[in-house]
Amino acid sequence: MKPIIKSIFTLSVFTFLERLIGFIFKIYLSRELGATSLGIYQVAFSFFMVLLTLTTSGLPLIVSKRTAKCRAENAFCEEYAISTAALIIGSALSVIVIVLVILFRNVIKGLFANSLSMTLILYMLPSLLFSSVYSAFRGNLWGRQKYTTVSALELIEQICRIGATFALFAVGFDKILSTALSMSIACLISAAACIAAYLKSGGKLTRPNGEIKPLIKNSAPVTFSRAASSVITSLMSIAVPFILMRLGMDSDGAMYAYGYSVGMALPLLYIPLTFVGSMAFVMIPTLSRAVAIKNEYSVNMQIERAISIAIVIGAAFIPTFIAIGEAVGSCVYGSVDAGKYLSFSAWLMVPIAVENITSSMMNSLELEFKALIHYLIGSIALFAFIFTLGNSFNIEMLAVGMGISFSLSSVLNIISMRKLHKFRLDFLFTLLISAALCVPALFTVKWLYAILDTVEIVRIVICAIVGTLFMIAGFFMCGTLKLEYFFNGKKDKRTKKSGRSLFTRAKKDA
Repeated sequence: MKPIIKSIFTLSVFTFLERLIGFIFKIYLSRELGATSLGIYQVAFSFFMVLLTLTTSGLPLIVSKRTAKCRAENAFCEEYAISTAALIIGSALSVIVIVLVILFRNVIKGLFANSLSMTLILYMLPSLLFSSVYSAFRGNLWGRQKYTTVSALELIEQICRIGATFALFAVGFDKILSTALSMSIACLISAAACIAAYLKSGGKLTRPNGEIKPLIKNSAPVTFSRAASSVITSLMSIAVPFILMRLGMDSDGAMYAYGYSVGMALPLLYIPLTFVGSMAFVMIPTLSRAVAIKNEYSVNMQIERAISIAIVIGAAFIPTFIAIGEAVGSCVYGSVDAGKYLSFSAWLMVPIAVENITSSMMNSLELEFKALIHYLIGSIALFAFIFTLGNSFNIEMLAVGMGISFSLSSVLNIISMRKLHKFRLDFLFTLLISAALCVPALFTVKWLYAILDTVEIVRIVICAIVGTLFMIAGFFMCGTLKLEYFFNGKKDKRTKKSGRSLFTRAKKDA
């Protein structure tokens, strides 16, 4: 198996395990805290996540890129200076934010319906400093392609938080305060573990040597982009229910519609896309390294394959969700409406996957600011679509608007990348094949679900496996997937005769 595929597979396993543990933990918390306390905590956590995004989100990505470039150029002293600069920037910024929140806590408290939310934020504030330390060294390990170490650190943090929560519950500490305090404890432990991993792998703390200003400049667009994403998500959560109420729904009905669509159905679409997220994570340092050593062949190949594989992964699950989405929604959430929305919005998996991977590659190619502009353009298109519909708007149109947004951002990203790197557009052939395969796969899953006579969860699992395998087999038969993409073998070659076949070239790797 090729090293990059091993890395993606390893990361996907760790990510899936981390999300599974987190999902089970959330179920436990919901039962221990109750709906009211959980709601208070969620309000505090949402505010805290905005603070965390502002202080840490851009640094790890930029540090990983710069580290990969330094490794390619054997500039180890510069690599250590970058990590030290990230540590200084993150720590200073987090301390400033912590101080401001404490000073203006009475003002912030007035924003919340329940003052306990402010107390929870204060319990979580130390996490900002610990996360800043963690992010600086995590970015270095990421850039050095130590994916197993990084994944293990993420898992350690999740396990420590659960363990701290149980321990605090056991000694009789207030449960809702325990939930907030456990985050600070977990972040402290993960930061210490990350420092140890960095030093053990040969990392050092040196003078920043003029790296602070460039790091701030490069990380700002990424940080702003992710902060904008949080803000836009919040705006959408306010605007959509308001529009539904203006069209005649009562408050409960509007929140119910938003809940089963955005809160239940859409998160299910992201579960199969774990692999795409892992691929994006792995590609940032590998693509950055190829750019640094001016290996144009490798750059083009990585871009072409990544987009095509993202399309394949997204499309592979569409027939299953369309065919038995209602059954999935009923089984997972006990909500037929969530299942119907899952079926309607299943096609979003392709634009979501492509937008995810192209945004990641834009960051690797030093196009962070353009990626931010493209994201904002896509978001503007979403809101413009919603408000243009007027009285014709319904919750299903939100999925259409999101599809327009993701697709527009993806197209703009591809155009920008192609101006710098003349990669082929073979992924368009993959897109056509995906559309063609979805039709027979959809009818196959529907037929299989109808004839199976067993426990509901078993029917769903069997249909999901068959539908996915049908799509994957079709991709292999059509030449959009090949075994050599995943296992070491002969290098691909592109010829005129195989112009539609993916990832083959006429010249050899530089």
